Amino acid sequence: MNYNNPTFWLLFVVVYAVYWRLRHRRQNDLLLVASYVFYGFWDYRFLFLILISTVIDFIGGLGVAGVRLPKWRRLRLAALLIGSALVLCSNVRYAALWHGLVYLDADAVRAALPERLRDLAVPLGTAAATLAYAALLPWLYALPDRTRRKTFLTISMVANLAILGFFKYCDFFVGSFVNLLHALGVQQVDVRTLGILLPPGISFYTFQAMSYTVDVYRGDATPTDDFRDFALFVCFFPHLVAGPIMRASNLLPQVLHPRQRRPGDAEEGFALVLLGLFKKVVIADNLAPMVNMIFFQYGGGGHHVPTGPESLLGLYGFMFQVYGDFSGYSSVARGIAKWLGFDLIINFQTPYLSTTPSEHWRRWHISLSSWFRDYLYIPLGGSRRGAAAEHRNVIITMTLAGLWHGAAWTYVIWGAYTGVLLCISRALGTKEVRNVAGQRLRWGWRVLLTFHLTCSSYLFFRSSSVPAALHMGARILTDFTPTATAATMLGLLLFYAAPLFALEAFTDGERHLERLFAAPWPRQAVAYAYFVLMLVVFPAVQTHEFIYFQF
Repeated sequence: MNYNNPTFWLLFVVVYAVYWRLRHRRQNDLLLVASYVFYGFWDYRFLFLILISTVIDFIGGLGVAGVRLPKWRRLRLAALLIGSALVLCSNVRYAALWHGLVYLDADAVRAALPERLRDLAVPLGTAAATLAYAALLPWLYALPDRTRRKTFLTISMVANLAILGFFKYCDFFVGSFVNLLHALGVQQVDVRTLGILLPPGISFYTFQAMSYTVDVYRGDATPTDDFRDFALFVCFFPHLVAGPIMRASNLLPQVLHPRQRRPGDAEEGFALVLLGLFKKVVIADNLAPMVNMIFFQYGGGGHHVPTGPESLLGLYGFMFQVYGDFSGYSSVARGIAKWLGFDLIINFQTPYLSTTPSEHWRRWHISLSSWFRDYLYIPLGGSRRGAAAEHRNVIITMTLAGLWHGAAWTYVIWGAYTGVLLCISRALGTKEVRNVAGQRLRWGWRVLLTFHLTCSSYLFFRSSSVPAALHMGARILTDFTPTATAATMLGLLLFYAAPLFALEAFTDGERHLERLFAAPWPRQAVAYAYFVLMLVVFPAVQTHEFIYFQF
């Protein structure tokens, strides 16, 4: 359920009204139920996917730490896994089946079940694998310490990556393989994709759950034996579907320990929510029509090819749209968490004021960048084995980061291209080169250069296909025809981007919100009145899903 959906806020008011009247144990239970309700609004079946991931990593973390679950708890978790697999993977119409059983209607029961027994192969196979895993747990516990730790870690990582790979990448790889065969002249192959529906935020909560087991293995986190608390860690609703991706060492202690109302949390939470909605509803959603119009033309949906200036302004618009959209979600998530007594990490720190591509990625989507750094780049060797190995590791990491964003070649190329930019930035980042460049290029020019290099990579990120991205890029570089449409687009861009820059500069990317609170009350009143007025007077005609929900 979106933050820009009034239903969300109605339900949240109810949750908040009850939350602070409860003790710690009941608070966590309320948040767990609320998280499942909010996520279940998209499709109730997705809840069972989260449950599967939660159970696997809960058992994995305890197994890595050598904590043996009693038999009765293993049976309960096994039953939960099997039931979740059956509901998630089968095409049984459970509501109709329940209705037929209650009213003893044999025809309704038959209609609710699959016509062919083989249609139950996937759910029954998944349930059988789950049952086998539960049966093998006593044997896994008896393994030598080092072997046991690696085995539980491997099972957790393989299971999580298999879930993510099936739901997000299965159709992509099948389709790409068929296209490759067709390109090689093998025309007889016609494999249909499965048409799998992508669960919102699957990449976010899968990475968070998987990192828990890795952190326990490394000794960076202490596992919990309370399943409900761990489930809340995985599905805490403020950041569930679009981050930030929280580490167990940060969020889990906040779940486990009692929370108290802290001075300033209500005010800071309100400011974060207001700023987040402003960035999303006023800036991102109002820029979306302009951006969509330009990229739609290059995607083959229109007859007019935009001029170079129109294309460039459309690309600029997307840069501010995606930043307002994504950072707006993170701000609202942090604000809601503040109201509930939690602290989520800052996910953006004025990335468009970076002076190098490397600095940009240290400031953009910080939780994901640090995740890939700690769990992929450093294990690959990082920068410890020379420049060539470092560049290889950077390109591998960023290519996989691109694939994380979406199952399309545009994302893969975007990631690889970004990796190349980072390698060039690091190669030119020696002390001698920096000294020379620093004398020739002032800060503003370096920021402008970095912003345009980032724009060139996001051309692939937003385009519907690689040819469309190349066509648009060529148009920007070769066509300089001024038009009235371009002038209008420039005015819209300045109207919405200028307040965003002012906001980011004043609060230093929300790291210093106290500047807003420390201002004299007339200035505070004017600032809040401006944001509220913009939300009331300039909301987008059409609301849009958060861009990162699809990831």
